[in-house]
Amino acid sequence: MSEKIITLATLTYMRAQLLSAMLEKNGIECFMTNINRIKESAGGVKVKIQEKDAASAVRVFEDFKGAYGRQKQQAVEYMRSIRRILVPVDFSPHAENAAFYALQLATVLKAEIKLINAYLDPMGTPQSYLESYTYQLNLDKIICEIEEETERSLRAIAARIAEKIEKENLHGVNILWDMHKGNAVNAILNEAHDYQPGIIIMGTRGSELEGLRSFGSVTAQLIEKAQLPILAVPQNYNGRAASLPKRVLYATNFDQTDYAALRRLVSFIKPFKSKLFCVHAALQDSEAIDEMRLRKIRKYLSETVDSQNIECGLLKTVDLQQGIDDFIKEREIDLMALTTHKRNFFERIFMPSITKKFLFQTDIPLLVFQSLP
Repeated sequence: MSEKIITLATLTYMRAQLLSAMLEKNGIECFMTNINRIKESAGGVKVKIQEKDAASAVRVFEDFKGAYGRQKQQAVEYMRSIRRILVPVDFSPHAENAAFYALQLATVLKAEIKLINAYLDPMGTPQSYLESYTYQLNLDKIICEIEEETERSLRAIAARIAEKIEKENLHGVNILWDMHKGNAVNAILNEAHDYQPGIIIMGTRGSELEGLRSFGSVTAQLIEKAQLPILAVPQNYNGRAASLPKRVLYATNFDQTDYAALRRLVSFIKPFKSKLFCVHAALQDSEAIDEMRLRKIRKYLSETVDSQNIECGLLKTVDLQQGIDDFIKEREIDLMALTTHKRNFFERIFMPSITKKFLFQTDIPLLVFQSLP
């Protein structure tokens, strides 16, 4: 059963943003509605929460009404973190492709992009080096050379992105970079903890591989371990020339976690003025139950978010992979989103036996939300 949503406060847009930041900083999930209202007299922006969080949210709201100095600055800093994008790069073409895709989104979000590279991964050290006595004697020199090469490569990618920013006269986007020695997954997780981005965007090899392997080991581990949305950009998707995601597909499995994920997705795509398709691929023997569940989601969205640009429906098919793939092509979907599920939905949807090359046959980015506890 979906959780009940209530309105905590109705405020101006800027104050609603600040209150939302303070709530999320205190671990209280919230979202805003009525954002598109032109006149504040028409009702203002509503900040909504789950009913179960009401007592904690009211305390935060009372603090918010008198927030000054450090407390207010913490909320402002949290708001800024939402406009930070972390982009891991390994200097491969698909990693740089993802960095340029991140730039497209950052331009609208007025976001900061930070490139990160992990070098000298112990798991990736060439065996020939370990067997070489010369390598052992010259280890410091070799490490120094690798660090210098890594820095040059990071600067080069940042320079190419900066060149595009200048050439196209883009505003509000800042490019940073950093590098870490060691395991890539740990380095990215540590950087995410320190940098506090709103999302991680990274490239994948796409349809060359099947199932979870199509993500590559680093991306797959980050999806499992990170507490941030991960946006995976397949290499065959042209990130440099990509348009904004105007048509977004959310694949629902009618899990409880879908409600929170949909709210987060609506907030993420709102600046892009996207149309959202909330779709469940229904096998023929479960159509009646699926239709009932979909009505609940449709009703929930109409009551809790600005849902004028949301379309919900069942995709009746005898083949899950082919049905979704056809839908993506027919509706010209720019971005697919889903959430990790307690019922192993993420693992099931990527099993080659069920959905062989399911997603990346279409070569579109995939946005994965982690299920909230």
